Amino acid sequence: MRVMLHLPRATYADYLAADHTSEVRHEFIDGVIIAMAGGSEEHNVIAGNLARLFGLHKADGCRYYTPDQRFWIEETQRGRYSDGAIICGRSTRAAHDQYALTNPVVVLEVLSPSTEGDDEGDKRHDFQSLTSLQAYVLAAQDERCVRVYRRDERGAWRDEPDVYRDGDSFELPRLTRAIAVAEIYDDILDAAGRSLLR
Repeated sequence: MRVMLHLPRATYADYLAADHTSEVRHEFIDGVIIAMAGGSEEHNVIAGNLARLFGLHKADGCRYYTPDQRFWIEETQRGRYSDGAIICGRSTRAAHDQYALTNPVVVLEVLSPSTEGDDEGDKRHDFQSLTSLQAYVLAAQDERCVRVYRRDERGAWRDEPDVYRDGDSFELPRLTRAIAVAEIYDDILDAAGRSLLR
């Protein structure tokens, strides 16, 4: 015998009220308000390194946004957060949410065991539906590896990411120089991916 639970769906207004009054960030996925888990020490330091590097090397007219910035995904009607983002020029806001932006050029996610499936799956597809987005960056927290999904010369998303490992550097739209993988992971992970923080 199968038991079906019919939970009431939240409205976006319900979500905004919950997210506004909470110390924990939430995402809005298909009418469900989902609390976001905190990251590990490695996750947080890697994200901090990327924020520093992106912030120092962004092009003129661009800004780096922290994980507290909410984004609205019109195509899927979802409220999302990332681990970091770059927006260039004037930011655009969702009509129904003054705090949600809609035009990142680069989105960054640091992978963790609890979020990797979403970051690589639905969340990636959500952000890739934004016409402004040019690169979706995934940084591992348990190996020295960065994957970058990019648009091709026709503007379509490539199916497979470019993969960068120790000794590699990668370029991103609207950054003024390439970022070395070592700059992200030195003093955090050793060559085998073991934490140097513990």
